[in-house]
Amino acid sequence: MITRDAGPRARRRALAIAFACLSVALPIGSAATQRVDTTLAMTALREADAACHRDAGALWGRSLCGPIALAERQSRLMLTNDSAMKQPFLPLGGAFVTTAPAGTGFANTAFDWTGRRWAMIMLPLPADTFDRVTLVMHEVFHREQDSLGLAGTDPPNNQLDELNGRVWLRLELQALAAALDALAADDASVRGHTEDALLFRARRRQLYPLADSLEPALEIQEGLAEYTGERLAMTYTGESPRRVARKVRDYQANPTYVRSFAYATGPALGVLLDHFAPDWRRRVREVRDPARMLATSIGVRVPRNLARDADQRARRYDYATVMREETARDSARRGLMADFRARLVDGPTLSFTQPWLGRNFNPQTLVGFDIRNTVYPAGTFNSVWGKLEVTSGGALLSNDQTMLRVGAPSTVPDAGARVLRGNGWTLELAPGWTVQPSPDRAGSYVVVKTSRSP
Repeated sequence: MITRDAGPRARRRALAIAFACLSVALPIGSAATQRVDTTLAMTALREADAACHRDAGALWGRSLCGPIALAERQSRLMLTNDSAMKQPFLPLGGAFVTTAPAGTGFANTAFDWTGRRWAMIMLPLPADTFDRVTLVMHEVFHREQDSLGLAGTDPPNNQLDELNGRVWLRLELQALAAALDALAADDASVRGHTEDALLFRARRRQLYPLADSLEPALEIQEGLAEYTGERLAMTYTGESPRRVARKVRDYQANPTYVRSFAYATGPALGVLLDHFAPDWRRRVREVRDPARMLATSIGVRVPRNLARDADQRARRYDYATVMREETARDSARRGLMADFRARLVDGPTLSFTQPWLGRNFNPQTLVGFDIRNTVYPAGTFNSVWGKLEVTSGGALLSNDQTMLRVGAPSTVPDAGARVLRGNGWTLELAPGWTVQPSPDRAGSYVVVKTSRSP
């Protein structure tokens, strides 16, 4: 451990010992161990450097080169492409090894460190070059997103957990993938498949009116980042739009689309816009709806009888199979939703309210509870009241992030306890906060600020 009063030589020696641990098998997850592959990490930094220099600002009008930190959660070690982090480091073949500062949150994200904006990517990295470049450059885009004027929100799209929401999204994805394959083959059918995809989206928005604002918001926030990653990966590897089409098709196997659908639609819409409207990236800051830009570029007109026309076109994309699979999923989902309702709404709960909320979660797992609330099966949440870690059982979070709820603890909490545990969760309370019985619901509790708060 590097202590605060250790001298430079001692700090370097301790860092070297910690770095040597990277060559030892480190437990990642509960079922297996993997080695932290520093060779692959170094390769990723070189690929990112090559990709951003090859782009030379062409994609977004400015260079994407900048600070990147590859992070290993257990050892807290970071492999970076920049030594200007104002703390001890070890050089490693053009890269730099250091330890994460205290309080660092670990996730694939953009974060501020020593007065600069960094991209953080968690180790281990994908072995596939295309996927690895995509992941790194996705987070690089997030690092630059604010300065590009493309910052946005990441609202859950809970309509995509309902039967018709999923059906019409899957049909849209099928059509987008067909359009990308046609584009790679220089086939004239690219326009027809693109029009079909956009009409399937129009049908979904007809069924779920809020989708016309929720979906574009996530496509700006996450879809543009994934487009950037895959677009630069295509350039770096020489792969064609077929690779993007394959990822769009594969995405349909994800268990939920609520917070992740834009990882599929974003790259597909972007690559098709590159074909039909090459200047779209200059205008997306104002329009903020890539699908609408694509519809305008090819002159899509919504038919008077959209439902009938969409149903007819859906037959080209294996509608019967999609409907059968989604009907079976929806039937199973009802039991899951009843369980969540019993534990997180109707039964005794522990509730939090907050002016802001930090979250670390897997976007591929979220469950749309209703139009205003989303279930996070697992995740870490922090706010003024402290830190909540949910490992099982789920947490219910309002989509405006002001209300959070988990199942109540099985025993009456000690008023002076700083750490509380329940079924599948652990709460570390901040100073000046406590848990009290709910004034409105017998058997439930609320986290409140005490009168003696600092």
